[in-house]
Amino acid sequence: MGTPSQETDGSGKCNKIIGFTFALLAAFSWALGGLVFKYVKDAGADEGQLARSILQFIVILPLLTYRKEKIFQDDLKTNFLVLVRAAAAIIGNWFYYSSIKFIPLGDAVSVMSSYITLVGLFACICLKESCSVIKALLSILTFVGLVLVARPSFLFGNLTSESASNTMFGILLALSAALCFVLAIIIARFLGTRIHYSIAMLHYSWVGAVYSLASATSKGTLKIPCMDDLLLVSLVAVIGIFGQLFSIIAIQKEKAGQVAVVLSSEIVFALVLQFIFLDYFPTLTSLIGSLLILGSSVTLTLKKTCNNTSKESVKDNDSSSVKEG
Repeated sequence: MGTPSQETDGSGKCNKIIGFTFALLAAFSWALGGLVFKYVKDAGADEGQLARSILQFIVILPLLTYRKEKIFQDDLKTNFLVLVRAAAAIIGNWFYYSSIKFIPLGDAVSVMSSYITLVGLFACICLKESCSVIKALLSILTFVGLVLVARPSFLFGNLTSESASNTMFGILLALSAALCFVLAIIIARFLGTRIHYSIAMLHYSWVGAVYSLASATSKGTLKIPCMDDLLLVSLVAVIGIFGQLFSIIAIQKEKAGQVAVVLSSEIVFALVLQFIFLDYFPTLTSLIGSLLILGSSVTLTLKKTCNNTSKESVKDNDSSSVKEG
């Protein structure tokens, strides 16, 4: 938080530029990670999650040691929620990486990004937050966008049975990822600032490693990928970690609501990257559906940001009136 003197001398504008730049880098990193995973041939989501977890553990452990953070809190409920949040994020990433194998990258990112709008609905139900008419309308637009991206055969009927089943399965995986991310965000809102982000990242790492190993072992697919896939999976993990670090820096420099708007550009980056490198341009229905989801997410986030700004200005006016009185 900058002081008034900092904002008048231009440092406030500088922080905004830095925040938006790192938010764009984060969105690009996540879209790039999905693109790289498209090129992985034999390795699956388990191997990708395992590589991400191991590398993130190596990166975050020195930070925890430096800060002397307690890995487990004194409150049992807090520990339980932190672990549930980690599990939800891990399973969400697994669903997302799995969906990329069945549907185009742009469609997977678009459906997964619907969590931004869905969070508002679930927050109304779980956290008793206010649910306005605009939230309801944007949720309906998001649902319409999901239908246009999914193109169910009973509505569009222009797909073969095999491609239709693969598309629907990929859409369901991406939508499951969105729901898992909704759960993780709802828990994060409930926890607030009770724990440092490094603790959440550490729990994500070890829970992710255990889950990936258990999942691959149960399916009998546990093996070391070939050298090409191993390099690609490791690259996806590194890109994912950088994306998370970029988003953290962005939120430190700029308001979370405005950062979320910029992070929504991941859909645009995914569409552009798949056109350049995969030579795939989405169908008109997919493009319209992606734009509806993107527009709903951006509108909802901007509305929330404007509401928070109005509340802050009212508080500032009240406090200044008290001081003047």
